[in-house]
Amino acid sequence: MKKTFRREYRVLLSAAFALLYAGSVWADSGGEDSAGADDSGFTVLSNATNVTHWGLGVGAGVAASPYKNGKTKFSPIPLITFDNKWVHALGTTVDLKIGKWQNVSVALRGVFAIGDGYNNSDAPILNGMENRRGAFWYGPALAWKTAFGTLSGDYLLGGNKGQRAKIDFSKSFDYGNFSFEPHAGVEWLSSKYVNYYYGVRPSEVRAGRPAYTGRAAYEMSIGTRVDYKFTPHQMVILDVGVAHFSSGITNSPIVGRQYIPEARIGYVYQFK
Repeated sequence: MKKTFRREYRVLLSAAFALLYAGSVWADSGGEDSAGADDSGFTVLSNATNVTHWGLGVGAGVAASPYKNGKTKFSPIPLITFDNKWVHALGTTVDLKIGKWQNVSVALRGVFAIGDGYNNSDAPILNGMENRRGAFWYGPALAWKTAFGTLSGDYLLGGNKGQRAKIDFSKSFDYGNFSFEPHAGVEWLSSKYVNYYYGVRPSEVRAGRPAYTGRAAYEMSIGTRVDYKFTPHQMVILDVGVAHFSSGITNSPIVGRQYIPEARIGYVYQFK
């Protein structure tokens, strides 16, 4: 079993590096191509004009808890957008642009996952557990834009909370002031990650809650994002979807769901 996960890890890691860019599902990519063809190559060597786009907004997310009889989780989402030749930022995600070659973009990404983890009061099964906190994640992000859609991937490290690697495909369709973007992805989560968020330590064992050491797992997701631009500067975003966990997570005695429905909504005012 360990050999299988190591092999799958290598495949996903190779794919994440072979795919391409730091395009967040929530990012508005309207300013990416403003510099035209001159932005090809490494960013530091590019002669492209440094055009800045920025905006402010607010959002919220809601998702079912994966923990047994857990509370539905509501999370505020700050929507501060910023994009220029060097940096693309949205909310808690910041991408440092490394370079662009035709339709291929490469970046270094930093993400603070404020919605991850739990308090031991979030579900009865968690009583007596130590709280689990979010992490700062960092690593390479890549994307490949084609006429068929955008294929993207990233590989992120989170210190003692492990590693994660994601591959995602999305395709946008415009209809008047609306934009529809179906997306699907798969994310590999290391055994250290699963053990931190879904494991049960020996000191946390109780009746009905045996010890559990997490093992590497996958999270598969599918959903659709809908944007509505009701003025040239104002936009409302709605993203709904569902995620599915593999057995490395669902075998944990504190987990009560395989499928996690989730939704996010936000408003953004683009100043420039």
